[in-house]
Amino acid sequence: MKRRVSAAAPLTPAPPLRIGAGEWKGRKIHAPLGLDPVRPSPGIVKEALFSMLGAEIGLGPFLDLYGGTGAVAFEALSRGAPSAVVVEKHRVALDCLQKSKDELKADDLRIEAVEAGQFLAQSVGADFAVAFADPPFTELPENLLERMLPVVRPGGVVALQMPREHHDFWAAREDAKVRRYGASLLILVRKSDGFVA
Repeated sequence: MKRRVSAAAPLTPAPPLRIGAGEWKGRKIHAPLGLDPVRPSPGIVKEALFSMLGAEIGLGPFLDLYGGTGAVAFEALSRGAPSAVVVEKHRVALDCLQKSKDELKADDLRIEAVEAGQFLAQSVGADFAVAFADPPFTELPENLLERMLPVVRPGGVVALQMPREHHDFWAAREDAKVRRYGASLLILVRKSDGFVA
């Protein structure tokens, strides 16, 4: 008697991602079938991020590292960022990014199809007003903050989304503003005028 082999369940479309505020409020962002390896920032965390950033969004270019669907970068543009860069290496996410960019006519969005560390190494001295990173929690890069600061202008902000297990480490830093939302932390650090890479 032949063994019955059950077919793998087909991937189902991810829940629609929508922009929460600004020029494109309510507009849909494309997401891949399933969410692995792409993990969009939960809506409550994304809203908290922009609440914490406030007027910083409109002061200069926005960087979305480990950008996935680009949801954070599109949100930043919708809320007044003059331009944005999304760094993402996974092809499935890149295809969705391009579709969303085309549909929104987001001419001020640049997509960089490279690994995050490579982009940072090549972009020292860049002029981002805000740089955001939401790395995979299972593969947290070492010294991410220190590697991001050189691409931010003096007085600019680095924003990180990290697992809540790291709370004590970040809370001990005097230069970090830390908030906890469910399983995630949001950490904001402002680059000092005297920073030396």
